[in-house]
Amino acid sequence: MTPDLGKKTWVKLLCNLDLFIATAALIILTLVTSVGVFKRYVLQDPILWQEEVSAFCQVWMIYMGASVAFRSGSHVAIEMVIDALPEKAQKFFGCVIDLIVLFVLVFLCVKSQAYIAQVFGRSGRPTPILRIPYTYIYGVAPWGCGLMIVSYFASHYAPRFIKDIEVPRQNSEEAAA
Repeated sequence: MTPDLGKKTWVKLLCNLDLFIATAALIILTLVTSVGVFKRYVLQDPILWQEEVSAFCQVWMIYMGASVAFRSGSHVAIEMVIDALPEKAQKFFGCVIDLIVLFVLVFLCVKSQAYIAQVFGRSGRPTPILRIPYTYIYGVAPWGCGLMIVSYFASHYAPRFIKDIEVPRQNSEEAAA
């Protein structure tokens, strides 16, 4: 293996860490829920910690998956009005939309950090059964918002400045299928 190939592999892994985390959370959530349903309704022996693990997986899957969706252009967008405008107006409104997205994500990042610090950080309260601090469960929110900002702007603007970059984009035909 050449050093360049190893470096590219590590960069690719690092750039897709959110995808791996979201996938792992989905797999764990599916397994724990399936086993939990079986144990509760067939064996009449519920898994006591199932709800805590499910909450952890859901929150992490949502924030990491949202970052992936921003990077791949998979978030819901209503582009019909913008596409009907002249090219100059499309560029202008594209910049306005970018600023709105940036504002909302920065707002969510700051407010979620403050909320987590205020509600869970001071108390250090853990979950009742597994004793996982709630800051570990919900602490992904500001990180996820930060990753969404990076993913959104990297997918929109990196190809303009870096010629060798591949950004996965979902086109409207793939979305409709």
